[in-house]
Amino acid sequence: MNQQNNNNHLDAVQTDVKCPCIIAIMHKLVPFSMIWVSLILMYGVVCMHTNTLGQDEFYRFIFFLRSPVIVVLNCIALLVSVFHTINWFRLIYKMIPSAMFNKKSNRLLLTVGLWTVMLAVSIFLFLLVLK
Repeated sequence: MNQQNNNNHLDAVQTDVKCPCIIAIMHKLVPFSMIWVSLILMYGVVCMHTNTLGQDEFYRFIFFLRSPVIVVLNCIALLVSVFHTINWFRLIYKMIPSAMFNKKSNRLLLTVGLWTVMLAVSIFLFLLVLK
């Protein structure tokens, strides 16, 4: 059953694209981009903690983030995560075994609902960070 769902997922990803090798590469990059973002965040937390001890580590972290190589890597990680989100929201109804998602309107409702929840949480976190 799980193998069949996995095959359906791969078929759904590659049916409406002109170059499936790019899609396959993007799928393989998702874990690396998430690991990259996690490492950057952990480094920032460590620098922030040592900054409270009286050192200037947080400023080194800010200068590290301003490096052109790091900016490019962060942009690539952002693009890969946006691609992953779009694919996941587009294919989620195929992974849920239910007769409710057979109609196109129900699939659209699920996708719009997921995007709405994601935008609401993103706006909430953005406003929380600005305070």
